[in-house]
Amino acid sequence: MIRIIRDYSLGFVLYAILLLTGLLLVTAVPRLELHILINSGHTRSLDTFFSMLTFLGNGWFAVIFSMLFLFIRFRYFFMLILSFIVSGLLAQFLKRIVFPEVLRPAAYLDQMPGLELVPGIDLHHTLGFPSGHTTTAFAVLLLTGFIIRDKYAVFSLMLIAWLAGMSRVYLSQHFLIDVLGGSLLGVFSALFFYWYFRKFKSAWIDRSLTDVIRRNTYK
Repeated sequence: MIRIIRDYSLGFVLYAILLLTGLLLVTAVPRLELHILINSGHTRSLDTFFSMLTFLGNGWFAVIFSMLFLFIRFRYFFMLILSFIVSGLLAQFLKRIVFPEVLRPAAYLDQMPGLELVPGIDLHHTLGFPSGHTTTAFAVLLLTGFIIRDKYAVFSLMLIAWLAGMSRVYLSQHFLIDVLGGSLLGVFSALFFYWYFRKFKSAWIDRSLTDVIRRNTYK
């Protein structure tokens, strides 16, 4: 895994900078004050942008996106779908078993007067840590960058995953600390499954659904 991080150091330097910055903020600034600060300056354009971007962490997006890779290589499909499923299960375990008492911003609206909210968003109140959407975004998008095998793709998709995570804060579905926790889960999941499946040797796993269809068509 260290070699993977070294090969895509550009993206991981970005991740480290943003993660450390986030940790400094959540350590130095009270949680509710930080949430209000991050959410100051809403605009219609940003409301639309983050409302759309948040779907990159949606479970259905992850499943459909992963299934597209069946037409490229089965290996890639299994990488992506398992990264999504395992990281998602871990996130749910942490939410429901380890940190069930952690609440979301909506539970503190009476303590955050003037907080800017996005119209039409159904706010959740419980099971705040970690952010499941953020976990999924990193588990799937970062792994896609590894599959592409390009350092700039990894950097770009890492940045997009961060923006998807921050959409959860912008929409007041999570606090920043929830997003940081979800990002760590997603990154470790992407690293593990890319590392594991790179070692997996089997002829069938490098075939695709396209190969199967062609073989059956020409019989």
